[in-house]
Amino acid sequence: MTTPEDHADEEPLHGWEVEPQESGFVAFWPHEEALTAAEFSSAITAWVGAEVAIDAIETEDDALWAFGVQMPGVESGLVIWCEHSRDLSQGDQTQIGDSASRSPWVIRLQTILSSEEPAEEYFMAVGLLGGALPDIVAILDVVTGEVYSRARIDRDFLAEDAAPVERILWRLGRYEALPDGDSTLVLLGTCGLARCGIPELELIEVPRAHSESGAVLLHTLAGLLLENEMPQPGETLEVGDGLVVRFQKVGDVTPCVNPAAAGSEPWRVQAREHGLSEFALPRAVVCAEKALGTFRSLWVWPREVVERIEAGKAVLYMTQHSVRSTERRARSTWGSFATAFASLMRTRQEHLHALARSGFTVQAPVPGTSGERIEQSWFSVQKIDHGEITVAVIDQPITRQDINPGAQFTMATSTVTDWRVEIGDEMFDPDDAEALMLAIDRVRNVDGTAPASAGES
Repeated sequence: MTTPEDHADEEPLHGWEVEPQESGFVAFWPHEEALTAAEFSSAITAWVGAEVAIDAIETEDDALWAFGVQMPGVESGLVIWCEHSRDLSQGDQTQIGDSASRSPWVIRLQTILSSEEPAEEYFMAVGLLGGALPDIVAILDVVTGEVYSRARIDRDFLAEDAAPVERILWRLGRYEALPDGDSTLVLLGTCGLARCGIPELELIEVPRAHSESGAVLLHTLAGLLLENEMPQPGETLEVGDGLVVRFQKVGDVTPCVNPAAAGSEPWRVQAREHGLSEFALPRAVVCAEKALGTFRSLWVWPREVVERIEAGKAVLYMTQHSVRSTERRARSTWGSFATAFASLMRTRQEHLHALARSGFTVQAPVPGTSGERIEQSWFSVQKIDHGEITVAVIDQPITRQDINPGAQFTMATSTVTDWRVEIGDEMFDPDDAEALMLAIDRVRNVDGTAPASAGES
């Protein structure tokens, strides 16, 4: 299937040769009988209203029917069709869930997101499928592999307070070196930004121990670049107070990379051969502000920036859109976070209490900061009491040198802008609320119904 408009003649953007990329979605229809063309047309019209335009188009392959749909708020329009569900591998079945994997039919949607408002158009596309067709059990984002369960569709796309979230436009992958390469070094890279008109971002030869902080940097950059102009190749961008990175084309960096390392040219060839299609798209390597070497420039990962993030000594810029998005995600799933914390604290096992107080963290404005740039910091949760939480300072805030690590104070839960839970090697955030509850059950050695210990309420 192709999208309604041909974008082949559009000029490359930003000197990165980024051409519009399709966004594809697969909605799982659980009934034995396929959704008919007439039922689909009626459902879409009822959901969107009279302003929607639906035109039948020729079907390709094994599609039962196909329509081009034009609706307000989606510039390029949509192509939507119905076909038999394809056989899934065991891994794919686990990913999408039992009800979706058993669905005999799928409704597929393709569109090209506007580079000006990609999150809004993404939100409308998923909301259209989930809202007009309430029997759909899950929706798969083909680009990122993200799966939205029915509960998540209702919560994040259809609820009265639901709003577009930038963060769902991309996923972040951690890629390993070739078998004879250095296993302590990884490549961190995005997948999904190219459909928003900017190149995919990556960090090359990052020590595994710094990968979490490197991920924070890439997520921050992605949000900033979606709201600001993408720098030209070779140009810099300030990502926080005194924190500068430089963007380079892949070809200007790979000659300096160990051939067996993730990110080298031989590695990229193998990655594409193994189906990692994101490495066939334009990509920007995020490097240190200055190259190493006197006679030959050696572009390396931005160690200083990443290490400052890791040490809690970085004040990163966040767009207002990003702050609102993360804040809403955190608040909409706060019940899961609080329930998981309480579940560990109600046990009689001290090691679980310690896990809760160290592994449950929240992001919130540093007390006493104000102005245009309010410092956001991470705090470990010590107690949750209805609308208030007691937290402990993890790292000394940049803007409040009088607040030392370990200091405790109480804040309203309404001030929380993000949350995170670390259990062993697993990390959970608001997008993983359902998985978090399952992980808590595993930690407590329960099946989800039995009490963890005698006398537990």
